[in-house]
Amino acid sequence: MLRILHTADLHLDANFPSLGEKESQRREDYLKTFERIVTLAIKSEVHLVLFAGDLFDSPKPSGQTVGRVQAGLKRLVDRGILPVLLPGTHDNLVSSEAVYRRSSFPGAVLLDAPQVEEPVAVTAGGQQVYLYGFAYRSSVSDQALGSMQRRPGEGLHIGVLHGSRQGSPEWDYRKKDLPFTLPGLKHWGLDYVALGHYHSYETLQDGGRIWACYPGSPEGKRFGENGPRHCALVTLAAGKVSVEAIPVQTRILEERTLELSGCENIEAAVAAISALANPNLLLRLTLGGIVEAPLALDILQGRCGGEFFHLELLDRTRLFDSDFAKRIVAEETVRGLFVRRLQARMAQAAPAERLVLEEAFREVLVRFHAFEGGAA
Repeated sequence: MLRILHTADLHLDANFPSLGEKESQRREDYLKTFERIVTLAIKSEVHLVLFAGDLFDSPKPSGQTVGRVQAGLKRLVDRGILPVLLPGTHDNLVSSEAVYRRSSFPGAVLLDAPQVEEPVAVTAGGQQVYLYGFAYRSSVSDQALGSMQRRPGEGLHIGVLHGSRQGSPEWDYRKKDLPFTLPGLKHWGLDYVALGHYHSYETLQDGGRIWACYPGSPEGKRFGENGPRHCALVTLAAGKVSVEAIPVQTRILEERTLELSGCENIEAAVAAISALANPNLLLRLTLGGIVEAPLALDILQGRCGGEFFHLELLDRTRLFDSDFAKRIVAEETVRGLFVRRLQARMAQAAPAERLVLEEAFREVLVRFHAFEGGAA
């Protein structure tokens, strides 16, 4: 039995300009997650750790990040665990200054050939293991997927691929994304294929067995990569594959909707948002419902943002249908005139245009409210 920890798409040294002063802290989160994966591999007593591409977010990560990775891989090697590295699309080998050309990772297997001439034969867990993988180069890797075909040899045959499964929701048609099909992957005849490139966890199963797995990104990089993030603990035996998803993330990304119907002032909105407070959460919060006062997002952000690691507010509240709007429609003021004209426009608007008009209505009423000294 062979035990493997399979991860991919760590994107170390990624940029997070939207996080402002917390950008460096978020980069550190990613390094902590890498180190947590190393510790998990040691505690799980695995024989191999497979990094299936995009360990780094670019071909030229900082020297400090490279040093942290070298230290982590040394911890594995010192425990008799073999790290296997595959360049991906972000940390590719195109540049002569690429990290895998200018830095060494002692004790690790680097699958950097443009196609598989012969699998790399290693001994892991007292067993013969053959590793298949290549680093894409546009000029010489066009037929490289065919080189993943199983070669003769007793032992376990394992593929490592940074590529795109056709039919996946994340499917991309670029050649460098190495499009493959599940029937094609099965035809290679490998015991397991460790995949990278897609950031969502997925096992590829057919015929009553698991053929491959995307572990997903172990740390959410952008909204949409929400909730727990994983690596895969894989157990291989003759003809049998089992895969367990292990959560490893440092922080959680979430997208939620908060109904603020009946909210009469900014204090009520602040209280509702603060009820969700979590200093380790990156939250995209969509505000909905019919509110009774214009809500200034910048003020809400200032009042509530410090209670989260990161807070992004989207205003989808409806003010046009509120009692507040009905009260001011009869005013002989610029504000009242604006509401009346917008009512007439709304009556004739298509659904898509109504959304735009509602947004404009909120923006204008916020400005009126602020000018008049309103609390929101």
